[in-house]
Amino acid sequence: MVFEQVRAKPVPRPSAWRLVTLQAVVALIIGLVVVVMAPGVWLEVVMAGALCVLAQSYFTWRSLRHFGSRYTALFVVATSQGLFGKWIILAAGLIPVWVTQPDLSAITMLLVVVVLNTLSAMLAPILVK
Repeated sequence: MVFEQVRAKPVPRPSAWRLVTLQAVVALIIGLVVVVMAPGVWLEVVMAGALCVLAQSYFTWRSLRHFGSRYTALFVVATSQGLFGKWIILAAGLIPVWVTQPDLSAITMLLVVVVLNTLSAMLAPILVK
C-alpha cells in the first residue's frame, strides 16, 4: 500500500465580525431611543456602548488568532486570554469614568454592558458561521 502525501486544507475562519456589527448597531439604536426618551443619560449609554464594541472587537480578534491551528491548545489559550482581556477592557474603561465623573449613572452603564454582552452571547451561535 502506498501512501500519498496530502496537504491539509486551511480551516475557514468564522465571520465573527457580525457580532461586533450587531453590538454597534444595537448600541446606536439604544442611544437614539435614549436621546429621545431620557436625554439625561445619553452620555452613559454612548460611552458604555462604545466600550462594549471595543471590548468585543478585542475578544473577537484575540480568540480567532489561532482558529484552525493544528494545536488546539493555542486556540483555547487565545480564547481564554481574549475573554479575560475583554473584561479587563470593560473594567479599565468603566471604573475610571465612575471615579472621575460621579454624576454619571453607573447603573445605566452597567445595564448597557449587560444587555449588549448578553445579546452577543445569545446570538453568537446564529451569527457566527
